[in-house]
Amino acid sequence: MRFLLVTGGFAGPGRQPWLMDDLAEALVNAGHSVDVIVGDPKTPRAAGEQRAEDPRITLFSVGPRKKTSGALGRLIGHIRVGLGLHTRAYSWVRHRSYDVCVSTSPASFSWGFPRRIRSAGVSRRNLLFLWDFFPIHQMEIGRINIPWLARPMKALERKAIDAADVVAVMSPANRSFFLRYHRGATNSTIEIPPWSSTKPLIDRTASEEGPLRVVFGGQIAKGRGVDTLVDAAALLQERAADVQILVAGDGPERSALERRAAAHGLTNIDFLGALPREHYRELARSAHVGIAITVPGISPPSFPSKIVEYCSLGIPVLVCVEDSSDAGEFVAVNGAGVSVPAGDALALATAIGELERSIEDGGLSTMSVAARRLFDARLSAERVVEALERIVPEGDDAD
Repeated sequence: MRFLLVTGGFAGPGRQPWLMDDLAEALVNAGHSVDVIVGDPKTPRAAGEQRAEDPRITLFSVGPRKKTSGALGRLIGHIRVGLGLHTRAYSWVRHRSYDVCVSTSPASFSWGFPRRIRSAGVSRRNLLFLWDFFPIHQMEIGRINIPWLARPMKALERKAIDAADVVAVMSPANRSFFLRYHRGATNSTIEIPPWSSTKPLIDRTASEEGPLRVVFGGQIAKGRGVDTLVDAAALLQERAADVQILVAGDGPERSALERRAAAHGLTNIDFLGALPREHYRELARSAHVGIAITVPGISPPSFPSKIVEYCSLGIPVLVCVEDSSDAGEFVAVNGAGVSVPAGDALALATAIGELERSIEDGGLSTMSVAARRLFDARLSAERVVEALERIVPEGDDAD
């Protein structure tokens, strides 16, 4: 089968690999043909057809060529991507044929390109990975602070979503919210949790003795909940718990959180900054527990992709997410970790303390085995490929 991935991020200069890289690699490993159109409004990249890091993948970039900054710069970057999709990229694909065009949320940021190539017969099916609900999620975490924009942005997002034959949601809670938030949507839906590459098939190096090493990896920005982790670290230090918390990542909230930790005199939490993907995985291998954390009071349910990465490394997961999410239940039911409510520093500190005490009794080892088993069964990129292969069975004319 032939797949076209339309994405805002793909490995290259100044950009780390992520989910779409893992998916592209898994697809070609399964014998499929993969072309990728990438338009990253924030990271400069040469335009036109170019070599991907995997030579089996053909990559076409629509730029932009120059770095943008500030709200206006970001807007200009998005507009440049949209223009590039409908000029250079469309010229590149117009005489090609694909079984499935895959794009990601926010759907608006694909600028109607998937709809256009579906109408032109370039793609037989369009599939959208719905990883977040735009704009309600951004509004609720304070990333967008202009209330009157909510209605028009939601209308644009719905129009873009309607162009997808299939919407892939992350969990049952995501499916329910999608049907409520976009009432009347007629897309087919399937459930595909976030995924990871099987590359991290390596032995863990976590010590069977303390301190308990807890790792968080991700952007340090609004809506990430790292402030709750800092407050939990303060409670753990008061209790003299043998715990070390490692925060790998960067973002606009990092400096404020470092000052907050310093004000508490914390010695059990370290901010390591952004790490290359493989360096981060090396760090995670040495951890006893990985933490996936968000903020409370958010109505769209999340499913942090870090859960998947931790499971791929056989790391027990401590999930601290909003009440609307079923990600914590997913992990706990499968024995791969524990779950506490988002925003509850006391519950988080208590859970970490209990995990620290379980190093010696074998509880962490049992969770580690279950985490890896869950990854193999549900969360690897290979499982996603199997789902995509069912979107357009061989011989189906699609129309």
